[in-house]
Amino acid sequence: MPATPATSLPPGVSPPLTIDTTDNHGGLIVIWTSLALVVILSSMAARIYSACQRHIFQRDDLLFAIMVIVAIAQTGVVLSQVRLGWGVHGETHSSRDDSMLKTAYVGDLLAILALGLSKVTSCIFYETLFSQLQLHLIRGVLVAMLLWTVLSIVLVGVRCSDQPWLDLSASQCGSLFPRWIAITVFDIVTELLLFAYAGFAIHRIQISLRKKLIIGITLESRIMLIPLAAIRLYYMHQQIVSTDPVLLGAYSTVTTEVYIAISVVCLIAAFLKSFIVVFVDKKTLSYSDGTSTSRSKSKRFSSGTAGPAAKPMGHHSSACAVRGWEREDDPMIDRPADARGLQIFKTVQLDVRDESIELADAGQGRASTPSPQY
Repeated sequence: MPATPATSLPPGVSPPLTIDTTDNHGGLIVIWTSLALVVILSSMAARIYSACQRHIFQRDDLLFAIMVIVAIAQTGVVLSQVRLGWGVHGETHSSRDDSMLKTAYVGDLLAILALGLSKVTSCIFYETLFSQLQLHLIRGVLVAMLLWTVLSIVLVGVRCSDQPWLDLSASQCGSLFPRWIAITVFDIVTELLLFAYAGFAIHRIQISLRKKLIIGITLESRIMLIPLAAIRLYYMHQQIVSTDPVLLGAYSTVTTEVYIAISVVCLIAAFLKSFIVVFVDKKTLSYSDGTSTSRSKSKRFSSGTAGPAAKPMGHHSSACAVRGWEREDDPMIDRPADARGLQIFKTVQLDVRDESIELADAGQGRASTPSPQY
C-alpha cells in the first residue's frame, strides 16, 4: 500500500484552504471559479469604461450589469459549496449536509439565469445595432431566449421530490439527465439562432468583404459556447450516473464556471462599439446614419452613395473636427431608400469659426471685411 503522506506541517506554515486529490477536487473548483471571477470582473471594468467613453447608457448596458451581478453571485455560491464539502468523496466528510446540497441547487439555478441573461443581452444588442433590419426576426429570437431561460429554470428547479436539492443522481431522479439533455439541445439551438441572425445582418451591410469578416468574427464569437455546452452535458452525465455525484460534480461545476466566463467575454467582444458600430476607416471618419444629435454647436453634413446630398459649407471653414465614436448614438446602420441592402454612412462634423479675411480691392488697396456668419 502507498505510504500515507504526513499531515504535520512545519511551525508557522498553515495548511492549504483546499486541495485537489483523488478524493477531494475542492482545489480544482476553487482555482477555476476564481479565474472565472477575475474574467467577469475584468469584463465588467472594460464594459464600464466603454460606456463612459460613449457618454451614453443603453438597455444592453443595464442587462449586462444585471448579468454580471448574477454571475458574481453564482461564483460566490460555488465557493460556498466547496467550503461545505462539494467535490469531496462521500466517506471523507461527516455527512451530506443539507446546506451544501441546497447551495449546489441554488448555484445551478443562478448559472441558468446568468446564461439566459447573456442570450437576452445579445438579442437586445443586435436589435439596437441592426435597428432597420426586419426587427421581427431578432424579436422572435429574443422570445426563444426568454423561453429557454424560463423552461431551463423550471426543469432544473422542479425535480422528482419535494426536496429537489437531494436529487443528484439517476437513482434518486430518473428524469434528471433527460432534463439536462433538453436544456442543452435548446441551448445549442438558441446559440445557432443568434449565429444565423448575426451572419444574415452582416451580409446585408454594404461594406467591403474584409470589414465584414472582421465584424463577423467579433459578433460570431458566441459559437464557442456550443462545444462548451456539449462538454458540460458530458460531465453532467458523469455526475448523474455516478454513485458519488458530489465528488464527480466538481467537473460539471468547473465546466459551468468556464461556460459563464466565456459567455461574458463574448458579450464584451460584441459590445466594442468603437470597433463595430462605428467602425473607423483609414481616414478616421466615423460611420453613422447621420441622425444623432451633436453635443457641440458644430455644423454637420453626411456623405455616402445612398445618402442625402451634402450642402456646401462655403470656402471659409477654418477647422474640421472629426468626432469619435463616443459622440454618436445608436442606431448606426440605416437602410437607404434606393438600395437593396443596408449601408453605413460617413458623418463629418465641421466647426466653423468667424475670421477676418483680407480681400483685395483693385482701386482702394486692401480692406478688412468680416466673414459671413453660418
